[in-house]
Amino acid sequence: MTIIEERAANPAAGDDNRPIGYGRIQRKEDPRFVRGKGHYVDDIVLPGMLHGAILRSPVAHARLVSIDTSAALAHPGVVAVITGQDLLGLKLAWAPTLSADVQAVLATDKVRFQGQEVAFVIAEDRYAARDALELIEVDYDVLPPVIDVRTALNPGTPVIRDDIEGRTDNHIFDWEAGNAAETEAVFASADVVVSQEMVYLACIRHRWRPAGPSPTMSRSRAR
Repeated sequence: MTIIEERAANPAAGDDNRPIGYGRIQRKEDPRFVRGKGHYVDDIVLPGMLHGAILRSPVAHARLVSIDTSAALAHPGVVAVITGQDLLGLKLAWAPTLSADVQAVLATDKVRFQGQEVAFVIAEDRYAARDALELIEVDYDVLPPVIDVRTALNPGTPVIRDDIEGRTDNHIFDWEAGNAAETEAVFASADVVVSQEMVYLACIRHRWRPAGPSPTMSRSRAR
């Protein structure tokens, strides 16, 4: 037996002029969640829907000697296995990113960080897609990684982005904002100047909420 308590409406909730954060806003979605009636991307089932799985590199820096996808393609339920070379032939292997740079959609010549995408499996269900990942054989020629940003520009350090013509070091780009002259003047006139070196680990983006795509295609339109 489920009992849902009816509560009086919050008078502050309908006031458009109330300060942000003022007044208790009652949640409306809790009853369906606590009863197991939530609906998520993972619950969506569409006619003819396919599932994908990504093979990622276990090493941080290596040349791709070969990728054998034949066993994965022969696995029951697998529709396609895509590699960087497949995308390269379609001119889709590289995507634009920050500071007019590009990044690999799937690795073509080598992997440049641990976990980089190497192959993509499309299958009729998630289990076939995951199983097929284990059937892909990748021959990696492992190279020395760069693990310390403080030594990344030192002479002799392996160059990660050697795909860029003329690149001889790991200097990616320069970025600045504000007025350099005024900033230097402020520091020069300050009674005390404190300097500190701060090392950040991985900087990645996180969604604010669980989200996922479920695209559909038809002859007349695409969503």
